[in-house]
Amino acid sequence: MNKYGQMALSHWQATVPSRVAELSDPAAFFEAMGLEMQTQVTNLASMLAGSDRQGETFLQKVARLTAARKQAEEVVMSQLAWITDPSLPLDQAREEWEQTRPSDENLILWAERMQDCPDSMPSSVELEELAKKWALSVEFLLELVATEPPREYMRANQATLAEAATIRFFRELR
Repeated sequence: MNKYGQMALSHWQATVPSRVAELSDPAAFFEAMGLEMQTQVTNLASMLAGSDRQGETFLQKVARLTAARKQAEEVVMSQLAWITDPSLPLDQAREEWEQTRPSDENLILWAERMQDCPDSMPSSVELEELAKKWALSVEFLLELVATEPPREYMRANQATLAEAATIRFFRELR
């Protein structure tokens, strides 16, 4: 488990131990959450830091990159890790969320549209945004589009989809 997963686990154990107790496999959950946070921190930090500046000294570059990483960590941790106890018990909140969340069928329909019209494939930035929205990797989305039919890929990767749904649930819970 990376440092982000460990920080989230410590926070949850201190503030909402009942949620940790309700998780079927807390270590796997926080390991996955930590990896998701690390990916998001890296991507956001890169965006915030921007490209090298002309005439920038080594120390200025280090300061710019460090500040960008700290800002990214603050944003991502506040979105995914720093939570408070919900008004509903976790299982009821999850049940309510499951009834209103976008269906995984939407991803299948999207992949089928991309297969039908490859010229409409989103840019890498748009693909990263879609991946972030669904809490999946860009590679997952590309494989989904590459697999004929996409529904088979989704069926074969139910564990990944369930993990992504849990991450999205906790994002929205905040």
